[in-house]
Amino acid sequence: MSNFTQPPRLEDALCLTEAECLLIDPRAKQEDLFDQCETRLEAASNLMMTFSTLDAPGSCADVRDLAHVALSCRLLLADSLDLLIAARQLSRRQVTPARKGGAHG
Repeated sequence: MSNFTQPPRLEDALCLTEAECLLIDPRAKQEDLFDQCETRLEAASNLMMTFSTLDAPGSCADVRDLAHVALSCRLLLADSLDLLIAARQLSRRQVTPARKGGAHG
């Protein structure tokens, strides 16, 4: 079980979903994690948009192109998921539960 009294260390970096993973610094700010997640999602979306235009007459896309786009999107989406999970875990750690019987007002 992790000890939350110690500050996060780089040695505790996260790899949450893939064998080929993005190493996430546990000291990263939640906003930075979300920003990087969005960047990767946008890159995957742009790759898919590019790929969708390859069916035009005269395009020279082949099976290798499909494989390269699919692999790139898979890695970008896996990284995005890792970043999203890390940001969610960080937000859960930052919320301090209310104490029962505490003073109000």
